[in-house]
Amino acid sequence: MAFLTRLNEFISTFLAVFRQLGQWRIWFVLLGYYLAQWLILFVHYDYPSGSLSQLMTFWVSLFGPETADAYGHYPQHFLLLGRVSYWAKLIFGLVFEGLVLGMVAGMFCERYRNPDESGKTSRLARWFNLTLVWTIVNGLMLAAGQLLPGLAAPYLVGPRRIVAFSFVFMPLVFSLTFAVFFLAIPSVIMYGDDALRAVGRSIRFFLGRPITIFAFALFILAVPILIGALASRPGGIVESFKPELVYWILVTSLISEMIAGFFWMGVAVRFLYSEER
Repeated sequence: MAFLTRLNEFISTFLAVFRQLGQWRIWFVLLGYYLAQWLILFVHYDYPSGSLSQLMTFWVSLFGPETADAYGHYPQHFLLLGRVSYWAKLIFGLVFEGLVLGMVAGMFCERYRNPDESGKTSRLARWFNLTLVWTIVNGLMLAAGQLLPGLAAPYLVGPRRIVAFSFVFMPLVFSLTFAVFFLAIPSVIMYGDDALRAVGRSIRFFLGRPITIFAFALFILAVPILIGALASRPGGIVESFKPELVYWILVTSLISEMIAGFFWMGVAVRFLYSEER
């Protein structure tokens, strides 16, 4: 019975968010942000012929002379496109993505409940707390993405283990990390929490309902993580297909992240609202 109750809650939560797909204000905010992310990607793709070539030359030079030299040649350009553009995307996201997701969470709050008036803080304070939460989440995911492959390298003997590590183990690690902090950004908006309280609230809910929240996280992140795993293997794409396919996979990744952002905030706000009743 408990399993059926949780399954029904899982399905009903997603159905409630699906009913909000027509909320154009939410999509307008997300689309504006991810268009900016696409412009960052396009500038990297269009290098060195674009109008920002001088700025891009300086930016690429920060990755070292060998990378800078290879980045200006075909098809090495596409081998490095994902890695170089990732860091620009990450820096931009650390400043703005928490705020954008907070705005989306606030609009979902208007559908289910009003944000806690007693917890109101200044816009600058909320931006700071949202940015800090987003930095914590991305910092842990970045650390996992950078450290675990190196630690696991001695055991990744043979293509099957490598594929299993890239497409099964790492997605589970990212989803688990994501699940622990799943409710942190909405907590800043709904309750006026500072970053530490929001993180603490999210961890407490996760420890109380780990399977449910992990299932939410895994379902929402499944497509973005798998596309990201594909994009992280540009060598195989360049060898087997046209190098330009790397760019289109990265564009598809941005689209999947936009959709995931919608469902993340929608599901998290709906879950918190349901827990209040």
